[in-house]
Amino acid sequence: MSSNKNLDLEAVLEILEERVLQHTGRYLSPSEMVLIKGSWDGKDYKEIANDSGYNVHYLQTGVGTPLWTMLTEVVGEGVQVKKLTLRNILLRLAKKEYLKKLEASYQNVDRLIGTTRLYGDFPKIVSFYGRQNEISILKREVNIFKKRCIALIGIAGIGKSILVSKLIEEILLENSNNYEYLIWKKINRSSTIDNLITELIETFNIEQAEDITLQRKLCLLLNYLQLHRCLLVLDGFEAIAPVNVFEKRLEYEDFFVGITQEKHQSCVIVTSQVPLKEIAYVNVNSSIVSIQIEGLEEDAAIQLMREKGIAGEKCKELIETYRGNPSELEAVSDRINRIFGGSIEKFFDYRTTVIGPRVEAMLNLQFGQNGLLTDLQKQVMVYLAEEMAKSSAFIPFSKLINDLKERLKLEVMSISKVISALEALEQRSLIEASRQSSKHELSYGMEPVVKKYILVDPYGLVYKSSNNKELTSYVQGQNSP
Repeated sequence: MSSNKNLDLEAVLEILEERVLQHTGRYLSPSEMVLIKGSWDGKDYKEIANDSGYNVHYLQTGVGTPLWTMLTEVVGEGVQVKKLTLRNILLRLAKKEYLKKLEASYQNVDRLIGTTRLYGDFPKIVSFYGRQNEISILKREVNIFKKRCIALIGIAGIGKSILVSKLIEEILLENSNNYEYLIWKKINRSSTIDNLITELIETFNIEQAEDITLQRKLCLLLNYLQLHRCLLVLDGFEAIAPVNVFEKRLEYEDFFVGITQEKHQSCVIVTSQVPLKEIAYVNVNSSIVSIQIEGLEEDAAIQLMREKGIAGEKCKELIETYRGNPSELEAVSDRINRIFGGSIEKFFDYRTTVIGPRVEAMLNLQFGQNGLLTDLQKQVMVYLAEEMAKSSAFIPFSKLINDLKERLKLEVMSISKVISALEALEQRSLIEASRQSSKHELSYGMEPVVKKYILVDPYGLVYKSSNNKELTSYVQGQNSP
């Protein structure tokens, strides 16, 4: 079912007729059906009359006038139904009914929307703000370019999972028969690529022999993706990011190479706080589309805060402080309401920065779990936080290099390794880069929430001792290109 020109009119009429029957105790008459269908197609009364054989005057006054009055009461919801407004009102009605069915399907064991079977725990969309550009880009990549793997990368709480859930809602609304299977897999820290593929094989009820190799399991999965059109979501892939064993990272590479290079009619969407190339040795030329998810645009963020009861000139400053991160804005709005009686001005009087639970949990994991941040990356973040505590100005690359050399007591530093660390941190949205003009070098900084976490170090994870001997050995030496 499509929300625009490809929408199945018969399905819409079925919903409408059920509503009419409930309210009036009768079905729509043939002449009413003719008028509704003609109005849906944008025809005037004369065209509808010519096509149907009815008299123009009869359609306009005998059928139209009482029909529009009746439909205004039945489906108008405060809007007058007329020939020109009918289509939009019916679109709204169809979408509302369809989403009810979709939400109900999420709660059932045997879930079916159209011909699409749904498996997994889909995030429930309580509220959704903005993101129309991102939705359009993703729909284009999935529906038009037929991409086999799309990675959404972004910091915790930025809304990656909800964005994908909204995308799925739109895709199913437009064509509920486009996929045979729609699977949502939440990745946890105990996951491996082996048990992930095994669980997918079991979901599809693919017969397999006992103790088969990972490569054989992967072949079975890829064969199924070739035979059946599936939309697979792997949510939170960063949970398996700290892979220090070379063979394990090669397994992840085999998985991504398989789903991107083997010809199939399915799509895999991955959400992650960490770029996939840090998790697997993914070739940069592979067909994985990587999209960085940033914060909400100002209008959408203001709408979010307004619905939280927060308004005023200071809202824009708050949005900038938290970089439009919806979970952070919700967390600070809740505290403004609870502690400051909803006064954003009183909150700013204390010049404090609130760290929301999602970002705090993410930073706890980044600093507390081996393999997520290298010692060099940690040193860069601590340096930037401490420098920006003195002045909010971004730090030029040359100053950063010189200060790090002095900080680590190095005669020579591998610039390429520092650049790689900076690029990785920027891709994870843990630091920010800025340039005054194309002729100036990059300068680096970080958003206030990350800076405060580092400086406060609430759980003693940031400044814990690291192996400075190994770090010094890693970054010193002659520069490589």
